[in-house]
Amino acid sequence: MSEGHILFRRTLDERTVSREPGEQPGAVVPVRMGTAGLGLLVNDHREATRILFEVETYGSAGELMTSVFDEPDEAHPDGSHPHAASEQVFAVTQTDGEEHRRVRRALRRVIDTRVRDVSDQLVQDVRQAVESALALGRLDAVASIGVPIADSVMSRLLGLDEKLVSALRAAVYGGYPVRELDATLVDWVRDRRTRPAEDLVSDLMAELPSLDDRHVAANTRLLALSGVEVLAALITNGILCLAQDPQTQSLVRDDETLLPGFVHEVQRYASPIARGIYRMSKKPSVIGGYAVPAGTLLVIGVDLCNRDTSALPDAHRFDPTRGRDFEYLTFGRGKHSCLGIPVTRLVAAQALRVFLSGTTSFGLTVEPSELRFHDTAVMNGLVELPIWVECAK
Repeated sequence: MSEGHILFRRTLDERTVSREPGEQPGAVVPVRMGTAGLGLLVNDHREATRILFEVETYGSAGELMTSVFDEPDEAHPDGSHPHAASEQVFAVTQTDGEEHRRVRRALRRVIDTRVRDVSDQLVQDVRQAVESALALGRLDAVASIGVPIADSVMSRLLGLDEKLVSALRAAVYGGYPVRELDATLVDWVRDRRTRPAEDLVSDLMAELPSLDDRHVAANTRLLALSGVEVLAALITNGILCLAQDPQTQSLVRDDETLLPGFVHEVQRYASPIARGIYRMSKKPSVIGGYAVPAGTLLVIGVDLCNRDTSALPDAHRFDPTRGRDFEYLTFGRGKHSCLGIPVTRLVAAQALRVFLSGTTSFGLTVEPSELRFHDTAVMNGLVELPIWVECAK
């Protein structure tokens, strides 16, 4: 069994919050959230889980989220934006009530249908990407495996072309605001409405014809940013964990039934999400001993919650045989949990299955401490992952 000495990126709290040596991260930490003002970072797994389930007290961030990543510019030094709040359009994760239920139900139906229709092609795409990468002998797993697989899913499911995929990836790793991206997506959606194709976005417009172009674009951006790029990071983070641990490589390669548990543990320990879940208090409440007024922006410290030793005593240790008793928060919980979980599991497991079956061993060509992650507060995505592989005969 693995000894669990897997090095991964330090949690965002460890990188940004000053503490005395040996001092534990605070369960709740006040943080500055762009022009949205002061918010609370929640690092406690139990408190975060409660927040995600208590939808009557903690709702979607909505209009506050539009300024979380923005900084005042010269034209609008007060932090305001050219578009009035009444003109702002939100994706399903930023809404509550009947609007949320209506759009989420529609998205669930079209996602399930489209994934079922293209699952064979996705599996073939994954196999082709991995096998082509392994033939290189030495490779960057991000550029040769993670990115091609993400591009394939964006194309097969969402129908996005290369230009849009590039713009979306730049939005993930280049930071917000994304107003220019949204304008491009609206133009693309408008064209799709007049010329439907075999893709999830066209399906959504057929399912909910009353959903205007801006709402469709907002939900397209959500699915691409929070789903597909997360998938690419999950796959490469999984390879990173395996590359450091020959014992786990052999264990999972020899017993494929362990693969779902391994993926589950990667999602927990090497979460592709750092701080990607935002809520807002709808009424006064108490969180971690703090009296929180209504209208307070809350950000879930996903990677810290997933490694919270008060909820999981050995959470600091990577254990691929752990099982699924611990509920990680990588994809949220409750009514606002990620809609793309099934396809993420399908594609990530297939990629790692093909990778393991096509190799006898592999490892990093640099020290784990030398690896670079993209400089973003939302994602834990590697810039590159240089590895060597010995291919199976």
